[in-house]
Order: sequence, then structure tokens, then C-alpha cells
Amino acid sequence: MDIQYVGEHLFWGYAGRFALFMAFFSALFAAWSYYRSSSKTFPDSLHWRGLGRKAFWLHSAMVGLAAFALLFILLNRYYEYRYVWIQVENALPLSYRIASFWAGQEGSLLFWACCQVVFGLVLIRFARNWEASVMTVFAFSQVFLISMLLGIRFGAFSLGLDPFLLLRMAPENLDNHFFHNPQYLALITDGNGLNPLLRNFWMLSHPPVTFVGYAAVLVPFSYALAGLWKRQFHAWIRPALPWTNLAVLFLGAGILLGGVWAYESLTFGGFWAWDPIENASLVPWLMLVAGLHLMLVSHKKKHAFFPAFLFIILSLIFVIYATYLTRSGVLSETSVHSFGRDGMGWHILIYLSAFLILSLSLLFANYRRFPSRGNEEVFTREFWLFVGALVLVLSAFQIIFSTSIPVMNRVFGSHMAPPADVVAYYNKWQLPFAVVVGLLMGVTQFIGWGHNSTKRFFRQISLSLILAFGLALVSGSFISDLRRPDYLLMLFASLFALFSSLDMLLRFRGKWLGSGAAVTHLGMGMFLLAVVLTFSQKTTISENTSGYFMGENFSPNENLLLIRGEILPMGEYHVSYAGREFDGERYHYQIDFLRTGKQGHFYRVFTAYPSILLNQRMGNVYEPYARVHPLKDVFTYVTFAELPEPGSPSEDYALIDEVVISLNETLMLGNNKLVFKDIRTEFPDGSGDPGNARITAVLEILTHYNETYELQPSFILKDGMVIHEDVGVRDLDLKFRFQGVSDEPYTIFLNIYEARPDFVIIKTVIFPYINLLWISMVVISAGLWMAYRDRRRLAAKTNNKR
Repeated sequence: MDIQYVGEHLFWGYAGRFALFMAFFSALFAAWSYYRSSSKTFPDSLHWRGLGRKAFWLHSAMVGLAAFALLFILLNRYYEYRYVWIQVENALPLSYRIASFWAGQEGSLLFWACCQVVFGLVLIRFARNWEASVMTVFAFSQVFLISMLLGIRFGAFSLGLDPFLLLRMAPENLDNHFFHNPQYLALITDGNGLNPLLRNFWMLSHPPVTFVGYAAVLVPFSYALAGLWKRQFHAWIRPALPWTNLAVLFLGAGILLGGVWAYESLTFGGFWAWDPIENASLVPWLMLVAGLHLMLVSHKKKHAFFPAFLFIILSLIFVIYATYLTRSGVLSETSVHSFGRDGMGWHILIYLSAFLILSLSLLFANYRRFPSRGNEEVFTREFWLFVGALVLVLSAFQIIFSTSIPVMNRVFGSHMAPPADVVAYYNKWQLPFAVVVGLLMGVTQFIGWGHNSTKRFFRQISLSLILAFGLALVSGSFISDLRRPDYLLMLFASLFALFSSLDMLLRFRGKWLGSGAAVTHLGMGMFLLAVVLTFSQKTTISENTSGYFMGENFSPNENLLLIRGEILPMGEYHVSYAGREFDGERYHYQIDFLRTGKQGHFYRVFTAYPSILLNQRMGNVYEPYARVHPLKDVFTYVTFAELPEPGSPSEDYALIDEVVISLNETLMLGNNKLVFKDIRTEFPDGSGDPGNARITAVLEILTHYNETYELQPSFILKDGMVIHEDVGVRDLDLKFRFQGVSDEPYTIFLNIYEARPDFVIIKTVIFPYINLLWISMVVISAGLWMAYRDRRRLAAKTNNKR
């Protein structure tokens, strides 16, 4: 007999699931229709193109309906749905309920599909002659993405994950007798809730921008495959260039926003921690930038088609590979970003393999048809752009090889160990690449296409070289941390890139005004300069000057123990822990940073408020606080704090014992004796009602110094409620609670609490010139947007002429 469940909102689940199935089949039909429209072997291409458009419009509507249904059940907290129960809880604010849409596997895949739908609709409107072939690839990608959301089960095998799966139908709950109750939903009073690491402002921007970037990468990839398919090796570049700029912008912005999130909200102690998932998102961006520069070479000089095609293809392949690393669970033990293992890995590998085989087959099938180039001059912009692209690709492959060690161990059964100190390892490898990129950015801006005059080149570049060399030399003389040869080279290269870009914008404004290239290179020069200045001089100042041993887990060179009210030296400051406040979710710790005045008195310079976000289900989150100054940030977070125990008489006491004691019984408390002398019962209202009574235990403590203390803790019943009236002994740092009455006559339960010092262990890091990093991000984004705008206008003019 089927169970008739009460209170479930099934309509939205049926609507969402129906929409996903319709989206899958309409994407499949759109891909087939567009393929027939663009293939010479099929007649009536306009008819098939019309069918493809209608199918993709239907697909878009169905994806939108599924997204609306999922958002609706999330906002209304329908806990009968597994995805909602996992991501949402009653106290979750509206903004985070919206963000929970992309917080999990199913929702983030659906959001990715929505982003690709938007780009697909724009392409239908503006792609013109490229529509059929480009949309064939686009719709084919949607088939794979939507198939990951179907959630069709064939025994133990599952085709995708169902975002509308009912909680009671989840495989882990099928044998749970709780769900045999028709009214089980009334018993689910709250959800599991969003991961506390994700309850952050940047959760509202970083994932969406990243997925927009992922979707944007598909556009130049689709144009590249269409160009190979149609054997129009040059014509595809002009319409694809604006989209490539846009993809570089959004994918880069997603990476940078993730870095800001890590810096402000996590205890990585920096902007970039070389986390495996961070690395995996950086690699397609590097590939895309390399492909963008070679597209410019191919468009201008009509050669270098093979590497331009290859790098654009690899940019999407590595987007899918990054998705595999994130969602397969292969990095679950090495990355804070990774999802768990839920069987999605094989599905993503099929997606990756299909596109890799298809694209490489087209690429190598056309290899001999690419126009060959003659003897290439070395002193040309196209040659050095090619060299720069190769450097970026080599950098990307070094990152992805080391990141993929867990994958290689799983596939080949090897036991390669990932680097122990990942930051030092990647910095050592990537610094030479960064130096070369900085130098190339400076040099290539002064080299024109084709033949160049050596004298003119050195005349134009000399100012930037002199300024960069001089400033690097002076900086190295005054700043000891920059005297390492590799840091000096990095400093010179970044300054050279910066001054070259400024030179182009100021001295040669007629040539570069309106172009985003110089502005983007200026931002990159600032970024590299900020990296070398900030992280070469990053200093941990929280050396333990308290004299207390903190345990083996806390290095005394990096952690400082602060007892409330004490003032200790720390770097250029003195610090004092002033107390903590609880706002219902977080404990905020007040750390005052002080300096000594003229008369020896301390005055407060600023206050830091690091916090601990409490979450019993998924663990507490230690949140840093960054005090921003014009030339530095003071970055502070709590590495350890004893949190108040539930039921303690106050935050300053901890439960040390729970005892059962009978009348006239004596217990030992260390060197002291505790005697239960008497018990008294009073009825304050005089009614004799046991529900309104005051029971007082008379206790006596005899210390080994023959000091006697009499205590009278009370157990109060008032209108059915229990109230404890605790009594403390300040000299002994103890507090006693009459917890309850035993079933045994004249026997009570007694809780004993001990005062504990209120202290925290903190870590404080100085990040000099970190604001230059944030400014560079804005400049880079502005330059990329300018480049997109200019390329878009140029493509529109070309289309209008036709």
C-alpha cells in the first residue's frame, strides 16, 4: 500500500523535472537541426536552421523554468527536497538562500547551463553566417550539461544528479523508517544549512562570475571548431575575438574575486594559496590568454593557426577538467573547494573526452591545410607574442601537472607525493615564468608587426628600461627582503612592464588611445609588482611573548597567547585582548593594537575584531580581520579560543565534575573536603505546591588550610520551570550548581565548575602594499572591458559593411 504523505509540495518538483527532460531533448534536437543546417550533405539549410532556433528557444525556456522551480523551493524552504534540506535552514538570510542555488553540485550545474543559455541566445541574434555551425557545438555542450541533472537511476547506476530529488527518495534514506511516517515532514523543523565557509558576501559574486566565465569560454571554442569544420581558418577569428576578450575578463574576474574572498574571509594568510581548485581555474585562463594573443597574430599575419586553434580548444578542455577535479571528489582531501564523491566523475570525463576527441580530430584533420609561413623574422611583434604564449602555456602545464598528482595516482596506481609546502613549491616554479612574462609585456609593446628598426626600438624602450632598472636597484638597496636575485628580477620585470605600458598610454597616446591592451598590460605590471612587494615582505609579527607554553600545534614564532586585560609587545605594536561579544552566530574578539605615548602611557591605534562563526553540524569557522592602511594591511585571526560550554553558569567557568552526593556524605575535591550538611525545602507562595518550590542544599568546604566555606546553592521550581541559583567560592575559583534531586532519598546531583582564564591565541601578519594588488585588479578588468568594447565595435562595423 502506497503511503499518502502529508504536506509535500510536489508540483514544483514535477515541473522542474519535466523542464529538465524537455531541456535535454530540445538541446539534442537543436544540435541535430543546426548540424543539418550547416552540413553540405543536407538540403534546405534554412529550414533546419529555423528548427534549430525554435528548439534552442524551447530549451532556453525549459532551463529557465527548471531554474525558477529550484529557486522557488529554496526560497520557500521546502525541506522535503534533498537539495533544499542540505543547503538551507530556517535562520538563513534571503541573500544566502539565493546563493544556495549555486552552492551544491546540482544547483551550480544548472546555473552554468543557464549562463550558456544566455550566451546561446545572444549568438542566435548576432552570429549571422556562423550561427548554424557555432550553435551546433553550443547545443551539443548543453546536452552534456543537462544530462548531468537528469538523475535517472538504473539500479546502482545513476545518470546525473536530480536537483528535485525528494529527501525520502534519496538512496541513503530508502531504508530509513522515519520516512515511513506519512507526516514525517511535520517533524523536520529545520534544514542542514549552508556550509559556514560559504556564508560570506563573496559567495554572492565569486561563483556566479566564475560560471559566467566558464560559459563564455565555450563561445570562442565553438567558433574555433566551426572554423575547423568549415575550413575557414582565418574568418572565424574576427567574430570570436570580442568573445575571447569577454571570456578572459569574466574568468579572470572570477579568479580574482576568489582571491579576495580567500584573503578577507579565510585563514589562508594571503590572496593566493595555490589550492588545487584555485590552480585548476587558473590554467584555462592562462590557456585562453595565450590563445587570445595567437588569435591576434593569426588575424594580422594569417599564420600560426595551429597553436591558436589548439590553445582555444585547450581552454575549454581545461575548464571541463577543472570541473572534474572539483566535482569528482578526487581532491576532497587536498582542497577546501572540492565536492565529495557522488559518482559525477565518470560523467564529466565522458563530457571532456567527447569534446577533446571531436576538437583534436578536426584540428589534426586540417593540419596540412593550414597556410605555411616563410622564414620568420625574430625582431617582430608576432614572433614575441608567440614566445609569450608559449611561456603562458608552459606555466599552465607545470601547474596542472602538479595539481593532477592525485589523479595520476588513482589512474596509474602510483604513489607520487604532492608537494609538502605547496606555496613555496609553486612560487619557486612560477616565479621565472612571471619574470619572462613581465619582460615580454614590456618589450612587445615597442615592437611593431613585421619588420622593425632596431635604433627606433631602443630609442623608444630606453626610458622604461632606465626607470625600471634604477627603481629596482634603489629598492633592493633599501629593502633587504628584495635583495634575493629572483626577487630583484621579478621587481625589475614588473616595473618594466608597468613603465612600458604607461609610456604607451602617455607618450604614444595617439596610437593606443581607445585600446584596452595597454591598460590591461599596465594592470598586469601593477599586479606583478604588488605580488613581489607584498609577499616578499609579508611578515608574521605575532611571536609569543607571553611566556606560556601553547602546545605543539602552535608555533611560538607565529602565535601569541593573550590573557584578557594583559598588554604584550607584538612587532611595532603592543596588543591587548579586551573581551568578546556573542551576536547569536559569532563570537567577536576585541584585540586592541596600542602604542606608547610620550609619557609612557599606552594609547589605542586601532582595534581588530576577528571572529569565530559557530556551527555544530559542520564545524566552527575562524574568520580573520584585516585592518586596512594606505600602505599595508594588518591581518589578524584567532587560531585558538576556549568557547563557553553550553549550560555553564557563565562564560568564565568550565564544568569539571558532575557528582552524586547524599546527606552527611563527604567528597574530596583535590586537597579539600566537600560535606553535604543539610537540605531545606521552602514554598515561597505558601501553597505547598511542589511545582513552586525552592530546594536549598547546605554544603560546607573544608580546605587543607583549615578554612571553612558554607555554600547554599538552590534548585528552584517556578510554574513548571527550573531555575538554578549557583554559588561560588572566589578564593578557590569554584562554582557549584544544585543540578537536581535524585530518586534516592536525601541525595542530589551537583555540578562543579572551575574558573578559567579568558584567553585567545592569535596570529597577525603584515601585508605591505596589498592595496596595489586590489587597484591592479580594477585596472586589469577595465582594460579587458575596453578591449572587448573595441573588438565588438570593430566586428559590428565589419558586419554592417557586408
